Amino acid sequence: MAFKRMIALGAVPLMLITEVGMAGSLLLPNPAQLAGDWTLYPENEPVAACQLRLYAPETRLGGDLQCLQQLLGQSASSWLVTPDTLALVGADGSAVVHFNRYKPDSYKWITPAGKTLLLKRKNKD
Repeated sequence: MAFKRMIALGAVPLMLITEVGMAGSLLLPNPAQLAGDWTLYPENEPVAACQLRLYAPETRLGGDLQCLQQLLGQSASSWLVTPDTLALVGADGSAVVHFNRYKPDSYKWITPAGKTLLLKRKNKD
């Protein structure tokens, strides 16, 4: 019985260390790091791309917003960043969609209909 208690007591600090370590690994990029020109398009259909511009520090969304609305089925006017997503936000302040980060400068979202949309940063000059 004492042995089981020692194992249980040893597991608690390990769990705490793991949780703290995992939380610390998700670094929140600031808007200036993501500001710039981006392309949004359905996976395997780059010809249907929308050209977008993320502005910082005001996190305003610019570019071809009509194209964006057609791809998303909703309009967006601003954006925000979280540790693992880039969210597009509607005029009422609610998140329209959360694009999940899947590699550097690339985010994706799967629509309710099962279509994958990719959001990729254009090359910086």
